[in-house]
Amino acid sequence: MPRRWAVLLLTGLSCMACDRAVKREPAAVGTSGHRGMTVADALSVNAPVFAGRDPENLRVWNLTRQFYQNRENAPAWIDNRKPRPQMDDLIRALQAADREGLDPALYSVDLLTARRQEAGRGFLTAKGFDESEAARLDVWLTYLYLRFASDLSNGLADLSHADSDWKIRDRKTDVLALLARAIDENRVGDSLRDLVPAHPQYTALRDALAKYRDLATRGGWQPLPAQLKLKPGQSNPAVPALARRLAITGDVTGAVDERETRLTPDLQEAVKRFQRRHGLEPDGAVGPAVIAAMNVPVDERVRELSLSLERWRWLPRELGDRYILVNIPEYRLEVWDHNRVPLSMRVVVGKKDTPTPIFADDMTHVVFAPYWNVPEDIVKKETLPSVLRDPAFLERTNMEVVDRSGTVVDPASVDLENAAAYRFRQRPGGANSLGLVKFMFPNSFNVYLHDTPADSLFARATRSFSHGCVRVEEPAKLAQYVLGDQPDWTPERIDEAMHAGQERTVKLRSPIPVYLGYWTARVSADGIVQFRGDLYGIDARQRTLLAGVLDRLKTRAAAAATAFGTAAQSSPRGDRNRPASTASRQR
Repeated sequence: MPRRWAVLLLTGLSCMACDRAVKREPAAVGTSGHRGMTVADALSVNAPVFAGRDPENLRVWNLTRQFYQNRENAPAWIDNRKPRPQMDDLIRALQAADREGLDPALYSVDLLTARRQEAGRGFLTAKGFDESEAARLDVWLTYLYLRFASDLSNGLADLSHADSDWKIRDRKTDVLALLARAIDENRVGDSLRDLVPAHPQYTALRDALAKYRDLATRGGWQPLPAQLKLKPGQSNPAVPALARRLAITGDVTGAVDERETRLTPDLQEAVKRFQRRHGLEPDGAVGPAVIAAMNVPVDERVRELSLSLERWRWLPRELGDRYILVNIPEYRLEVWDHNRVPLSMRVVVGKKDTPTPIFADDMTHVVFAPYWNVPEDIVKKETLPSVLRDPAFLERTNMEVVDRSGTVVDPASVDLENAAAYRFRQRPGGANSLGLVKFMFPNSFNVYLHDTPADSLFARATRSFSHGCVRVEEPAKLAQYVLGDQPDWTPERIDEAMHAGQERTVKLRSPIPVYLGYWTARVSADGIVQFRGDLYGIDARQRTLLAGVLDRLKTRAAAAATAFGTAAQSSPRGDRNRPASTASRQR
């Protein structure tokens, strides 16, 4: 037999032997000889270690089950023990969670990355996942997608609904349908990125968060002496440290002169910039309030920025083509029109004991030269005691009394023991507490925007003086904007209606959404990062709630990582990182 035929015969016999060796191992079992776990098996538990039993995570677990039910328990991320491209896409998206102010550890990213890398190793071909764990891992990946999608679209663990004072309600995203499309169309990463708020403010806050995290990695800043006080031109050995502190956050531009110990005009302007960014009186002097703000650690600023990003995720994704946004702790109103801010002004908000509520509704009409119908609680606490002390109070404040039918009655005939049978109202005019115009977005709080005769309050840095309503600095300009699509309402006609002394209601052609929100960190239209004090203590309360949520989520993530890590270590295939042995390759 020619030599080449002998070689072919030997080769064929060798292949047959290898084929028989492979066929002895059933395709549907692992190397241990036991049947591999199926997706149905993985779904059979009531609540796996990574889900827990609280209502929000049980909701996500039930969605996970429903997802597989809809696809007849077919795996989504792993095909024949090999990771699909969708899995890589998901891991990359979870690795970038910190960009949105979310901790990647909540989603066990390090473990997932390591397991994916292990599955890609092998001699000549990728080894894939162990059959005994592939189904469980597939189900876990689905749960993580749905968890992350919910966190991006509606906020972390539904935290917005845990705070009863936050009344702005989002619109729930159908994450189940989103995932089904993402898997079928192989656009997992894009589907998650689409959930991130597209608002310019969110984007700017995200960039600010990255900047302050970078400052944190470089050591942040050193605290200044708490007793440091400086007026323009004064000297102090701590001035170079003050200049360095301001330079770190960009309030000082250029090099710091380490030999200069005076509060120079240039450094004074830097102090003013810092004061404006933090809602302080911009007088250029250094005192306790300025030092306290400068000594807030960089990690605290990172937390404020992260919490502000979180609150943006609590808003509806579509705020409207045009809308009014009031940031309560900043005492500022902005009109947004197709992602532009054509109008911005200072506002006065509620006092700590009569806070402005956090909610949203649609502005439907404007009232010129309004009456002020005094709320019942103000009547009891302020109006009636004033009348008892001063019988001329009603006349002096231009008030009148009406009965339940709306008929004006003689104040002398009012039975003060039965004051609830009457309404007190202030007539239109320049001294009216509502000023010359009010902007109505009917709501259960009886809160609205309005003018005020107390214009001097707008000059103050801290402006929490109202009973809950929002007083606006430039009511005429706001009226011109909201009636801008009604050409008959010229600036001159608006001014005339405001001073007419007779109440008149004008309906808006299209309602304008109004959002009364609460962000202690934000970025102004000129790109400057702003921080404000926690006026109503909402940050402190929500941080406590958030800390509890994070502790629970991290505990579950760690337990899941341990469970999956242990499963990998106990895999019957032994060392997953070791190449196939020489003997097995020769056989």
